[in-house]
Amino acid sequence: MIKKNILFLTWKDLKHPNKWWAEKVIYEYAKNLVKLWHNVTWLASGFDWAKKEEIIDQIKIIRIYSIKTIYFLAWKWYKNYIKNNKVDIIIDEAGWIPLFSPFYAKDKKIFFMVHHIWDKEWDFAFPKIIAQIWKFVMKKIFQIYKNYPTIAVSNSTKNELINDLWFKSENIKVIENALDLEPIKKIDFSKKKNSIIFLGRLMPMKRVEDAIKWFTEFYKNNSTYELNIVWVEQDKEYTKKLKEIVEKLKLKDKINFVWYNKEIFEKYLEISKIMLVPSYKEGFWLIVFEWNAYWLPIIWYDVAGLRDSIKEWKNGFKVANWDYKSMWKKLWEVLKNEEKYKKLAEWSLEYVKWLDSWEEKVKDLEKFILK
Repeated sequence: MIKKNILFLTWKDLKHPNKWWAEKVIYEYAKNLVKLWHNVTWLASGFDWAKKEEIIDQIKIIRIYSIKTIYFLAWKWYKNYIKNNKVDIIIDEAGWIPLFSPFYAKDKKIFFMVHHIWDKEWDFAFPKIIAQIWKFVMKKIFQIYKNYPTIAVSNSTKNELINDLWFKSENIKVIENALDLEPIKKIDFSKKKNSIIFLGRLMPMKRVEDAIKWFTEFYKNNSTYELNIVWVEQDKEYTKKLKEIVEKLKLKDKINFVWYNKEIFEKYLEISKIMLVPSYKEGFWLIVFEWNAYWLPIIWYDVAGLRDSIKEWKNGFKVANWDYKSMWKKLWEVLKNEEKYKKLAEWSLEYVKWLDSWEEKVKDLEKFILK
């Protein structure tokens, strides 16, 4: 028996060419809500080879317009959709900005979902004045939702909503991400090589040049290691800049750029000893848990989002933001002591084994949206 008809409004779906971990989270929510006998429809933008409609794990996915126009035209689609389809609950997700449901679905129960509050991105994407304008516009858009019940993926995001965007604390439910990989049963340290890894999109927000700085200093003390940058290109100019930095350092044989795919992802997680995360900020970063599931501890800057998913001496080490010299020293401290490294790797694995499943997280979500 169907409990509720739930409509997700997002900018991308699981098959979009620019999908990332936020879309995996939405998929887990939608899939598990179906298992709880809800009817789930997922609206997202179209792309060149996209089917207009598709059923995946009993989720009805509808793709309209483009990633640039869906914000302005979602209302038009909704007005037609509602004529022949029942909607009880709308979950309007801000991957970048939400789809403005309060303007055209005023009679529905609307929930605002926030993975990441974009601000630093604009500093890199545009000249300073334009960036400030975008931040102002984004703030105004978010404030449309400030009186709506809100789902945040981390306490960092919740605090930003309260302190910077004037949301009410009592309206915000924090549901952290779960792990969607099965952690290994036992660590085989014989598979590990002298390999350090950065994994992520190559864009200025990720501050990959600092990972290169950390490794360069570390390499002066131990030349047996290599840095593997497993990447998805998002900014061609930035990627070019990073490769030029490596060229000038004369470390092309020690710093490798490896194009991301599932097999590469698993291979390099298995052989690497430690992960570097120099981002300016994150929403939560689900992939930290995936790394831990491969017994991979993290060294990271103490920034919003990462401080929610990475716990000191449990699955990683933090250093003060911007302090790349302390970062490489921490890297050296961990890797020069084999026993200390093994202990941290074991703790990282144990940490993710005790995390809640997606089924448990979705029960929290269901309880929140049905109350």
